[in-house]
Amino acid sequence: MNSENLFSGKSVVITRSSEQSEPLFSELTNLGVKVISLPLITIADPIDGGRELLDKVRNLKKYNWVIVTSSNGAHRLIKTMQKVDDLKKTKIGVIGKATAEVFENFEISVDLIPERTFSEGFLEAFPSPSKEENRILLVQAEKARPTIYEGLTKLGWQVEKVVAYRNIDTKIEKTLLSVAADADAIVFTASSAINRYYEIIGALKPPDAICIGPITAETARNLGWRVFEAREQSVKDLVEAVKQWAGS
Repeated sequence: MNSENLFSGKSVVITRSSEQSEPLFSELTNLGVKVISLPLITIADPIDGGRELLDKVRNLKKYNWVIVTSSNGAHRLIKTMQKVDDLKKTKIGVIGKATAEVFENFEISVDLIPERTFSEGFLEAFPSPSKEENRILLVQAEKARPTIYEGLTKLGWQVEKVVAYRNIDTKIEKTLLSVAADADAIVFTASSAINRYYEIIGALKPPDAICIGPITAETARNLGWRVFEAREQSVKDLVEAVKQWAGS
C-alpha cells in the first residue's frame, strides 16, 4: 500500500510547541496526512531570565560533564555561550538523537548518547565518577523528572542542576479543541502534555495516541489510549510510528 492510500482521510493532532512542531508537521503533510496543530505548551525563559544558566556557563571549566536532557536545553545552553568552543573542552552527555544533533550542528562532539533514549537508559550507560572526575552540570527544564539527578547522585557524582527553560501552558481556543477531539490520532511527546490534554478534554478523543518513549507511552496507556510508540526522540521515528498506526 502506498503512502497516499495509507493516509487517505487520516487526521493527526500535534501537541508540540510551535517552535518544535514544524518539521513533523511538514513531514506528515507531505505524506498526505491532515495535520492539526494544537500546541499545549510554550517554551519560555526561566523565571530568572537565564541568569543562573549564564553564571554556570561562565564557570564551565569546573565541571567534568555537561548533561543535557532535551533539544530545548541544548538550544538554550548554546545560545547562552559566549564562546561555543568552551563546550568542546567538556564531556557532553545527552538524551536522544535530536538533542545530539543540536550540538553537532555547531561542530560540538557528544561523548554519550545512550541507545535507550530516556532517563533510565541514560543512567545505565553513564560511568561512575573518579577522584579526578566527579562534577556534573545538569541542564534541564524547570519541571524535570528527578530520575537523572537522583540516579547520578547515587552513583557518587556531585551534580549541580540549572534550569534552562520552562514549559508554560498555552491558551487554547475551544473551537480548536473540538477539531482536535474529532481527529483520528494524537501525538504526545511528554507525559505533561498528556495530562494537560486529558484535563481539558476529559475523554480519550481521539482514541489513538502516538508517543515518544516508554514513560510517555505508559502515561497514555494508563489513561486508556491505544498507543503506538516511537522508539527515538526524533521526527523520523515519530513518522515511522504514525505509519505503523495508519497501517494498523
